Amino acid sequence: MEYKINNAIIKKNRETGEFALIDPEGNFSAEDKLMVINNEDYITMQLLINAILRNEFKSWNSVKWDEDDKLKSLLVKLGYTRNDIARMLQEF
Repeated sequence: MEYKINNAIIKKNRETGEFALIDPEGNFSAEDKLMVINNEDYITMQLLINAILRNEFKSWNSVKWDEDDKLKSLLVKLGYTRNDIARMLQEF
């Protein structure tokens, strides 16, 4: 079972600091508030969710998480190799 996260793009105007919502599918047209996630973190979250749903993840108890760790390092800490991540990205 694949899990899909609805998404749109938030574009920031560097001069004014204002954000514009680019939402061609209209997923968020009626929303008052949105959460913005960095591209790399978004892809990592989808990969993690799909790995969990397929029960392909390693033991979560063995993960040592430091405060300055980035979300994208979680796949490596769970024991996935570069080839594993490349395979999951191809499926994604």
